[in-house]
Amino acid sequence: MGNFKYRIGIIFFIILTAAVVYFYSPEESLEEIKDYESFSDLNEKLESPDIKKGILPEKKIEEKEYPLLDIPFIPQAPLGEWDNPIYQDGCEEAASLMAIYWARGLDLNNQIAKEGIAAISQYQEDNFGGFIDTSVFDTMERIIKGYFGYSRVRVEKNIVLSDIIQEIEKGNAVIVPTNGRLLNNPYYTPPGPERHNLIIRGYDSNTKEFIVNDYGTKRGELYRYDQDVLYNAIRDYPTGDHLPITKIEKNMIVVWK
Repeated sequence: MGNFKYRIGIIFFIILTAAVVYFYSPEESLEEIKDYESFSDLNEKLESPDIKKGILPEKKIEEKEYPLLDIPFIPQAPLGEWDNPIYQDGCEEAASLMAIYWARGLDLNNQIAKEGIAAISQYQEDNFGGFIDTSVFDTMERIIKGYFGYSRVRVEKNIVLSDIIQEIEKGNAVIVPTNGRLLNNPYYTPPGPERHNLIIRGYDSNTKEFIVNDYGTKRGELYRYDQDVLYNAIRDYPTGDHLPITKIEKNMIVVWK
């Protein structure tokens, strides 16, 4: 009888242990949790309103090497003619020129850029009645597709930070419109351009910085911007002659080979 009770006790203990392991083991493995900085960080995220609504947070950006595109650099005013409206308002033309010359594997220098920006501006004047400002969509349609006849391009709207990084990881060039005054570039003439484009050619996951060609200054080759500073500055603007900007739209142009 004693042996029987002993066996029953052992069986009961095994069943109880299995139940505890089944019902109280954590839902996430250590492999899944390691994406967060700490358990307190994870708990904070799990208590957020978005999580309670069933919206999962983006995973942290992986620290790794991203490609640095060999996009040629030229200043927006290649020969320093900043007082000339063609070059003063030539940021969309300059961005498109660098992207296309990179995509087609062509050499670009300041003299070619000077003539190219002037030619693109004249094309827009002849065909659309102006060249001052163009939205990302019209930059794509009028300049990249229209003037250059290049079709490996698209516009992405309402982007988040990781959308830009994913395109860089794929080896694609990214053009973003910005409020240049929010970039706090010390080389801009104060207070900086209210409407300005940048071409992004790399990302440093260790420092959380984008590597860009900022052609608003002759010192803008491989210039680095903190990822949050650049993303917060992104703001599309309407096509026209400095028309009012009534809303913030975070859009980008993607160009690939």
